[in-house]
Amino acid sequence: MTIRVLHVVQSLDPAWGGIARVVPDLARRLSGVGVESTIATLTGGRYGQSPQIDGAAVRAFPASENRLGTSREFREAIGQLVDNADVVHLHGLWTDQNRVAGAAARRRGKPYIMTPHSMMMPWAWQRSWWKKRPIGWWFEHRNLRRATCLHALCASEAEQIRALGFNRRIETIPNGIDPGEYADLPPADELIRAHPQLAGRRWLLFMSRIHPQKGIAPLMQGCFDAAAALAGEWQLVIAGPDELGLRSRLEAAAARKGLAARVTFVGLLDRRQARAALGRAGLFVQPSLNEGLSMAILEALAAGVPVLISPYCNMPEVAQADAGRIVQPERRPIAAALRELLAMMDDDRRAMGRRGQQLIRERFSWDVVLPQYRGLYERIVSGTS
Repeated sequence: MTIRVLHVVQSLDPAWGGIARVVPDLARRLSGVGVESTIATLTGGRYGQSPQIDGAAVRAFPASENRLGTSREFREAIGQLVDNADVVHLHGLWTDQNRVAGAAARRRGKPYIMTPHSMMMPWAWQRSWWKKRPIGWWFEHRNLRRATCLHALCASEAEQIRALGFNRRIETIPNGIDPGEYADLPPADELIRAHPQLAGRRWLLFMSRIHPQKGIAPLMQGCFDAAAALAGEWQLVIAGPDELGLRSRLEAAAARKGLAARVTFVGLLDRRQARAALGRAGLFVQPSLNEGLSMAILEALAAGVPVLISPYCNMPEVAQADAGRIVQPERRPIAAALRELLAMMDDDRRAMGRRGQQLIRERFSWDVVLPQYRGLYERIVSGTS
């Protein structure tokens, strides 16, 4: 039986980070297991450009520049899009797309799923609460209560969603990844040509949005404290879009510490460049304050790179598999973990990376994850979820 799913997401532009990466990959992979996907998204201005996706139909609508993303064209089209779907899947929270699509699904009696993508975790839920609470009263709390189910990416996220009390029908399925894409990584020559100071250095790689949520400030502080371990061979490489204009402040902080030469900002990387950076990295660092399930961390593990993350990355499997270290996103714990990991023998770090690759194959590969998504949609369509 073919199942038709309408995915609703605010943007597919790569600069938007995790959700914009996860939804296209999920839709593309679902086509191989009998799930037809249509993605309804926004385009233009702050919402960027929507790529074409093999195996999925993309409907992109122009929208206003406000953060809710109101779109007359989307409102006019959503009824037919919902009519043509068996299941509606809303990705993220606090968008006008959710308001319109949730109401359309309820009017037509169509089941719908909501995936918060970490937006119900404590740090994100409480951030800018004075804006989110009115939006919640307006439409999002109703969406959450009446959803056929809520989809968590990990056990910790499921616990937090349950604690908020909107809906106890919760399914937990992680993001998926293809280990084969990281088996043979391209060289980093292009990045080194653009940033000659990276030549001959070992890379301590941060690859995410430059945003307080990602723990970038305590990471930099920890690196300052561990500068002796970094000196001479290790370079902190920061890859990702500068969403809030933090880069200049971080560069100034490094300069004040006399470490400007040890930090390189390389900007937003395309997929080939990101894979090349992972192939060159000796350690991946992302001590986030809030995550659902970070694709960047999954990619690093798949590439065989040991990781230094926080408990709020919701991957206790990293410690269980001894594929890296999990520390509080604070200056001193990060510095201590850096000193330990950078002092290891290369063979020990490589062994840690191989354990990470095994973890990905066993728990997060698409071969493992896709049947779970297909099963969830089947249960929703049959009314057994």
